Amino acid sequence: RLGHGAHRRRPGPEDGYLVLFEAHFKRNYIHVQDIARTFQFIIENYEKCKGHAFNVGLSTANLSKLELAEKIKSHIPSLVIKQDDFKEDFDKRNYIVSNEKLEALGWKPIYDLDYGIKQLMAAYKIVINKNNQNFTNL
Repeated sequence: RLGHGAHRRRPGPEDGYLVLFEAHFKRNYIHVQDIARTFQFIIENYEKCKGHAFNVGLSTANLSKLELAEKIKSHIPSLVIKQDDFKEDFDKRNYIVSNEKLEALGWKPIYDLDYGIKQLMAAYKIVINKNNQNFTNL
């Protein structure tokens, strides 16, 4: 039994396998540093942006969860990807995002998906080495 507040972590790429639920669901991905840059862009271009809502994402990263997993696998060739068709993802978001409106004003992301994956791989190594591997959210 796990102690109060402890969570058994879910298997992930650092374990060599990844389980996907509803792998066909599409999502959009973007690097957190590009999100921060977006806030800066909006502030610096307030007059052009005021009163508007914008989607912010990586236009090349409207991917299904399976497509993202395959992209991760290109960095971790030994990764085993399993699709579980018997369970549902509690997160029902399934969408494609257009970033054209913000990009038309001159904003462009600078960090691509590969860069973010490499950063996360490095971060996992640090977190797993510094935490008890059996009890972490990563």
